[in-house]
Amino acid sequence: MLPRRPLAWPAWLLRGAPGAAGSWGRPVGPLARRGCCSAPGIPEVPLTRERYPVRRLPFSTVSKQDLAAFERIVPGGVITDPEALQAPNVDWLRTLRGCSKVLLRPRTSEEVSHILRHCHERNLAVNPQGGNTGMVGGSVPVFDEIILSTARMNRVLSFHSVSGILVCQAGCVLEELSRYVEERDFIMPLDLGAKGSCHIGGNVATNAGGLRFLRYGSLHGTVLGLEVVLADGTVLDCLTSLRKDNTGYDLKQLFIGSEGTLGIITAVSILCPPKPRAVNVAFLDAVGPEGKDHRGAEPGWLRVQVRPLPPRGAALRHRD
Repeated sequence: MLPRRPLAWPAWLLRGAPGAAGSWGRPVGPLARRGCCSAPGIPEVPLTRERYPVRRLPFSTVSKQDLAAFERIVPGGVITDPEALQAPNVDWLRTLRGCSKVLLRPRTSEEVSHILRHCHERNLAVNPQGGNTGMVGGSVPVFDEIILSTARMNRVLSFHSVSGILVCQAGCVLEELSRYVEERDFIMPLDLGAKGSCHIGGNVATNAGGLRFLRYGSLHGTVLGLEVVLADGTVLDCLTSLRKDNTGYDLKQLFIGSEGTLGIITAVSILCPPKPRAVNVAFLDAVGPEGKDHRGAEPGWLRVQVRPLPPRGAALRHRD
């Protein structure tokens, strides 16, 4: 049996706790702005290409002509400032960093289509990005891929007050959608810790579950339709609002959980359940009857299965 070893938070994470600040008074850590220029004492995030034995495929590099074409497609939505590109190049855990030099921020599916059509013709690699809250590095580039952000695609297209079917663009923040439907006596079928910054398009692309998974199931069941732009710029309109649609192939299932590898999700049709009549909250203490802390690892557990928990309690919510 392996001896127990005390678990501790990483030093850089503790320095990023609420109240901590860098040399300019800005907070540091995973909740802070994830740039390449770190505060003193915080290690710089290594480039992904230097950390892992990955090979860049024979894609073209972005030229001035490409930038001019992007500016015509999305006026004011082309970001090339190195300072502004620091955060989109780094993942939430500050373990991976790309070196993209271009960030595009379209507003509509048509603009996404024009961008991908141009990139397809020029053999340019594209990395779609939502709220960049993923913890496995899937939302940041590996090399110098163009980052296509859905942040400005944040409009609610329609909501049916009887059926609870919501149709919105992929860049809508989950928490804002939750407030929108709760005002109409419905709730979103998923709830995440990152709801204040994650996008619904990214949730669908990663098949996110969250706290309501056991009650309402996965997004494979609650997502009714999708609008997706393929790599060559083709717009795939499967944005149906039917709860049961047996017409042809159920193509939307291919893109749920695909993480942007098959196409970029630009709009989502999702079924929202009615708002529960009551919410009950139970607090469970982590200290046993002998006063011992039971948050440590049990014999036989792997260290990757255990995470230190700063609070001394946990909350469990049951919904009627």
